Amino acid sequence: MKQNLGISIATVVTVIALIGTAAIAPQSFQSVLEAIKVSVIGNLGFIFTWPAFLASVIFVVVMFTPLGKLRFGEGPPEFSTISWIGMLFATGMGIGLLTWGVLEPRYHVEAGNSTDQALLYAFNHWGLLAWSGYLAVGVIFAHAMHNLGIGKPAETLLGGGLLSRINLVSLVVSTVIGLSLTFSYAADPLRQAITRYTGAELDAAVVILVLSAFAIASSTTGIKRGIKWLSNYNTLLALILMGGVFLLSEPGQIVMTFLRLVPEYIAQYPAMATDIGAGDPERKAWLADWLYAFEAAWYGWFIFTGVFIARISRGRTLRQLVLGVMLVPSLFSCLWFTVFGIAGLSTGSEDVFALMSALDSSGVLSVILTLNILLFFVTSADSAGLVCEMLTVRRSRAFWILMMAGLAVVINRLDGDIFKVILSLISVAAIPVALGIFALTAGFLMLVRQGRERQIST
Repeated sequence: MKQNLGISIATVVTVIALIGTAAIAPQSFQSVLEAIKVSVIGNLGFIFTWPAFLASVIFVVVMFTPLGKLRFGEGPPEFSTISWIGMLFATGMGIGLLTWGVLEPRYHVEAGNSTDQALLYAFNHWGLLAWSGYLAVGVIFAHAMHNLGIGKPAETLLGGGLLSRINLVSLVVSTVIGLSLTFSYAADPLRQAITRYTGAELDAAVVILVLSAFAIASSTTGIKRGIKWLSNYNTLLALILMGGVFLLSEPGQIVMTFLRLVPEYIAQYPAMATDIGAGDPERKAWLADWLYAFEAAWYGWFIFTGVFIARISRGRTLRQLVLGVMLVPSLFSCLWFTVFGIAGLSTGSEDVFALMSALDSSGVLSVILTLNILLFFVTSADSAGLVCEMLTVRRSRAFWILMMAGLAVVINRLDGDIFKVILSLISVAAIPVALGIFALTAGFLMLVRQGRERQIST
């Protein structure tokens, strides 16, 4: 208990120190972060992408072997398949898909790429490379928690010593800072929506605090009510939203493009996922700004989402996790970007709110979008608080939600270059997180091997 409390205190102190430095000397701090980002991520970004690619291939192969029948825990699944997938989608990248579905294809097209190439880039950034990391961490923690009876895998797998504690602090810090930025991003469109529909001008801090109150209220109902119910509604609203955009934009073109590009994405996936821009400085710079930057951000979310996946996957098999956590979500992400990407480009919309206005003058889709953002955010904040609680001290979920909200308020108050600094900080923070994930994987494999050796010897 004392050790976990110490980790919580160290996390809070680290976050305050990092944000304080960013606030006091943003330009100097940004310069240091950019130097690290360019030298490490720019030149060694493949340390993020290659392991994720390798994991995706290994899991696809393993699901067809007898090992695919491995069940995590005893008895039937704790949650129905629909609720389970809904929670995966809501926690994994719900807000991200809503935000980037229009933005990323537009960026690539404006940079001179064809629509097909723009969508293929989006598939690569949001498809298998992202979901394979969630799957890998989810499998490690699910087996450790449900089959090996390890209550604190993040500590136990690294021996519980100094390295384990440092790694644990880095994982919680990454989750707190990442979700704080999500608080900030969610507050602005919700504030604009409130002004549009009611005429009331609310400060971002008020919106953030209200969001945190919703998340805490959700946390008090337990995972089988709050997160589960909200995730179901999230999924339904997202499907309605995507269906509306599909029908009101270019349905024929969307279907034909999707059917044509998915096989092409699968064929090009090995080359795209392992690209290092060898001998091409411009390509290397592009990878650092896009593929490597996205993958670094995913590493910051792998632990948070992976631990949550493990928590809700008791009773499921490895084959079900490969399908439900990686393959189906990756395919859905491709469909999402095809629908929103083509709709955004055909209407000339700058963002998803502009797209809703362009397609539906009644405002119904805009209302659904606003509700979707609200519910996605509450689900993410609640599940992030749950994961931080699992990694630190029991009954601390509300504290971590308030910590994220308070940090988001500070970030919004500072404004200016602080957002850019925090984005760079998240990318750089992914480096120790990635190393920690690799160490956890190694510790897990060693533990499994020792267990098999004991079985053979007995």
